Amino acid sequence: MREGHTINTATMSVDGFPAGTYTVQRDYVFGMGDNRDNSLDSRFWGFIPEHDVVGTPMVVYWSWQNRVNNKEQSLMYKFAHIRWNRLGTIINK
Repeated sequence: MREGHTINTATMSVDGFPAGTYTVQRDYVFGMGDNRDNSLDSRFWGFIPEHDVVGTPMVVYWSWQNRVNNKEQSLMYKFAHIRWNRLGTIINK
Protein backbone atom coordinates (compact mmCIF):
# COMPACT_ATOMS: atom_id res chain seq x y z
CA MET A 1 0.00 0.00 0.00
CA ARG A 2 1.25 3.52 -0.72
CA GLU A 3 1.25 4.44 2.97
CA GLY A 4 3.72 1.68 3.86
CA HIS A 5 1.25 -0.70 5.52
CA THR A 6 0.81 -4.41 4.91
CA ILE A 7 -2.84 -5.28 4.26
CA ASN A 8 -4.19 -8.82 4.55
CA THR A 9 -7.74 -8.95 3.18
CA ALA A 10 -8.16 -12.64 4.08
CA THR A 11 -7.81 -11.92 7.81
CA MET A 12 -8.85 -8.23 7.66
CA SER A 13 -5.65 -7.01 9.27
CA VAL A 14 -3.34 -4.02 8.85
CA ASP A 15 0.33 -4.59 9.71
CA GLY A 16 -0.64 -7.88 11.39
CA PHE A 17 -3.25 -6.32 13.69
CA PRO A 18 -6.99 -7.03 13.27
CA ALA A 19 -8.76 -4.06 11.69
CA GLY A 20 -12.45 -3.49 11.04
CA THR A 21 -11.79 -0.02 9.62
CA TYR A 22 -8.89 1.96 8.22
CA THR A 23 -8.48 5.72 7.98
CA VAL A 24 -6.44 6.92 5.02
CA GLN A 25 -3.53 9.05 6.23
CA ARG A 26 -2.87 11.11 3.09
CA ASP A 27 -5.09 13.21 0.84
CA TYR A 28 -6.54 10.64 -1.55
CA VAL A 29 -9.53 10.94 -3.87
CA PHE A 30 -11.92 8.39 -5.36
CA GLY A 31 -11.62 8.09 -9.14
CA MET A 32 -15.08 7.50 -10.58
CA GLY A 33 -15.46 5.57 -13.81
CA ASP A 34 -17.98 6.69 -16.41
CA ASN A 35 -19.49 3.17 -16.74
CA ARG A 36 -18.70 3.27 -20.45
CA ASP A 37 -18.53 -0.39 -21.44
CA ASN A 38 -18.11 -1.33 -17.76
CA SER A 39 -15.24 1.05 -17.04
CA LEU A 40 -13.36 0.56 -13.79
CA ASP A 41 -12.89 3.02 -10.95
CA SER A 42 -11.10 3.30 -7.60
CA ARG A 43 -12.87 0.20 -6.29
CA PHE A 44 -10.72 -1.71 -8.81
CA TRP A 45 -7.40 0.19 -9.01
CA GLY A 46 -7.34 2.06 -5.69
CA PHE A 47 -7.54 5.63 -4.48
CA ILE A 48 -5.55 8.38 -6.20
CA PRO A 49 -3.14 10.68 -4.32
CA GLU A 50 -4.51 14.21 -4.68
CA HIS A 51 -1.19 15.49 -6.02
CA ASP A 52 -1.55 13.11 -9.01
CA VAL A 53 -4.91 14.54 -10.09
CA VAL A 54 -4.75 16.72 -13.19
CA GLY A 55 -7.70 19.03 -13.79
CA THR A 56 -10.87 19.58 -11.79
CA PRO A 57 -14.51 18.57 -12.24
CA MET A 58 -16.79 21.29 -13.55
CA VAL A 59 -20.35 19.97 -13.84
CA VAL A 60 -22.55 17.00 -13.02
CA TYR A 61 -23.73 15.92 -16.45
CA TRP A 62 -25.73 12.82 -15.48
CA SER A 63 -27.12 11.31 -12.29
CA TRP A 64 -29.54 8.49 -11.60
CA GLN A 65 -30.22 6.09 -8.77
CA ASN A 66 -28.22 3.01 -9.69
CA ARG A 67 -28.49 0.76 -6.63
CA VAL A 68 -31.08 0.07 -3.96
CA ASN A 69 -29.98 -2.00 -0.96
CA ASN A 70 -26.67 -2.59 -2.80
CA LYS A 71 -28.50 -4.30 -5.67
CA GLU A 72 -28.08 -3.18 -9.28
CA GLN A 73 -31.35 -1.90 -10.76
CA SER A 74 -32.77 -2.36 -14.25
CA LEU A 75 -32.30 0.24 -16.96
CA MET A 76 -36.01 1.11 -16.83
CA TYR A 77 -35.76 1.69 -13.06
CA LYS A 78 -32.77 3.97 -13.60
CA PHE A 79 -34.56 6.04 -16.21
CA ALA A 80 -37.54 6.36 -13.87
CA HIS A 81 -35.20 7.59 -11.10
CA ILE A 82 -33.12 10.25 -12.85
CA ARG A 83 -31.98 12.82 -10.30
CA TRP A 84 -33.12 15.88 -12.26
CA ASN A 85 -32.09 18.29 -9.48
CA ARG A 86 -28.42 17.22 -9.92
CA LEU A 87 -28.17 17.50 -13.72
CA GLY A 88 -26.12 20.51 -14.77
CA THR A 89 -25.00 21.27 -11.22
CA ILE A 90 -21.84 23.37 -11.20
CA ILE A 91 -19.18 21.84 -8.96
CA ASN A 92 -17.38 24.36 -6.74
CA LYS A 93 -14.15 23.15 -5.20
